[in-house]
Amino acid sequence: SAPVSTSTSSFHFWCFLTVVRPMATEDAMRLMADMEPGDVTPEAVTTSETVPETVNSVTAPEGTARVWRKLAMAMVPLALIAVAYHHSEPWDATTKMDVAETVELTGAHSTWWDPNTQCTKMFRHVMQDGLGTVAMGEFDFSTQKLKMKHIKTPKQAAKALQDPYTNFVHVGKCGFQNRAVVWLYPDHTGDPSSAFLMANGECQRLATQFLDKDDSADCVAVYRVKSPRWGLAALDHFHGANTITHAVVGGHGSDSTKEDGVLVMSRMIYLSGVKSVDSMALVDTLHIKLTMHATVFLDSCYAGINGIAEMFSKKIPEHWIMGGTVSLQSYIKVHSTPFDGSAESGPTQVTSEIAEDRVIDPSLKIAMGRGNTQANYVQGMILQPEDGKMVQSKSYYKTGERMVAWLGGKNMGAVTQWLYPSGNGKVLKIGSKVKVLKSFEAFRMETSRTKALAVFPQSLPEGLSGTCVFLHSIGNAPTSGNALITFDLPKEYQDADKTGGAGQTLGALLVLTTDFQHLEIEV
Repeated sequence: SAPVSTSTSSFHFWCFLTVVRPMATEDAMRLMADMEPGDVTPEAVTTSETVPETVNSVTAPEGTARVWRKLAMAMVPLALIAVAYHHSEPWDATTKMDVAETVELTGAHSTWWDPNTQCTKMFRHVMQDGLGTVAMGEFDFSTQKLKMKHIKTPKQAAKALQDPYTNFVHVGKCGFQNRAVVWLYPDHTGDPSSAFLMANGECQRLATQFLDKDDSADCVAVYRVKSPRWGLAALDHFHGANTITHAVVGGHGSDSTKEDGVLVMSRMIYLSGVKSVDSMALVDTLHIKLTMHATVFLDSCYAGINGIAEMFSKKIPEHWIMGGTVSLQSYIKVHSTPFDGSAESGPTQVTSEIAEDRVIDPSLKIAMGRGNTQANYVQGMILQPEDGKMVQSKSYYKTGERMVAWLGGKNMGAVTQWLYPSGNGKVLKIGSKVKVLKSFEAFRMETSRTKALAVFPQSLPEGLSGTCVFLHSIGNAPTSGNALITFDLPKEYQDADKTGGAGQTLGALLVLTTDFQHLEIEV
């Protein structure tokens, strides 16, 4: 059965909500996809540049992909500005967040706005600045034959990368012992909807890692594979041990709360340790290839909560594994962090997606029909400061971080913990003692009279001390990552030994992630 889109806004990745299919069809597909890959050798890759050009251009199949691409182009994704609650409004490219430049609401960088601009820019940088070569083609894992594509310009390279039939991509200085960023994506047989199209959003992620001046990889390698067995072959024959700085494993994912999900690379090929020996072999091989502080991103819907990330993390315990809690869109970005990769510090880089999400209405039953499920959502109250006042509106949408990180087989929570370090480069944790470095506004949230929600903005002065009592980084759901911090009374009150009649502290105040940089965490 075809994958089902969960919402009109989730146009980049299609996810399997429920797998319902005849056994005969499943057996046939499994047999087809489990074909043994050819005996690929490094020598075959080395001599691939001498292969006569046999493919000048390849076009994607017509049909479903075109329809969804047109539909997606007509949609304008929204990005929300967060305060105590999040207000839904169109993305404004001029909006600036008071936080490190690498962290932002990513609506302006959707794959669908202009699918080739960022890719062309990346390839131009590689070609003009002597960073290596661009080699693309169609590799047959059964016969070991590689049909090279004739790439002369950055635009041609961007177009070839977007072609779902381009299953072999080496950019930069790609050798068996060279440091590489490696992507394993489904080939065209497992992605008829072109959900794993490689365009602006993907190239921006590649460029972040490949062109980073501090810790760049020598090579970007992308393989579109039919099965875990073919993915294993690509890793084994093109990359040596301890060479992969970041790996992306992509595939259609399933919505599951019982940790029995799947990652489907091509039809019925599940990347699940329970259901496939080949899956275990792929993960074991990837483990050997990773560098000391390498990270892994599971580019698959629900992979952070449906058991896939947990399986990867248990088999690769010393590496940070990241995956989504919901159906992913095309706003995924990669951010460097100031951390060293250890459990005490945090991952050296974070894969993040900040986008819109809705909130389940638990009082209404879920709608079931034809193998699909439809949830009911609750409308929220939006409060936003405007000219010194709190302006109220309503929306079904909030903004949140969709990714969680795993380490040592344990879910470590939302990646916001490492995206927003303090002003002195530390991770805010429950129990952390903090001091205000620069004045900012926090929010006291209480009730008024019976069921009225009361929100009081408070401008916090420099030098104010407090203790973090809670972080919105739990729950395996898209979340803000905001903190509740109990702040002491200002020094003037303490010197006078007075409370002002409002309590011994300022109470627990909601501090937004974008203001963590204005705090110093005491060591």
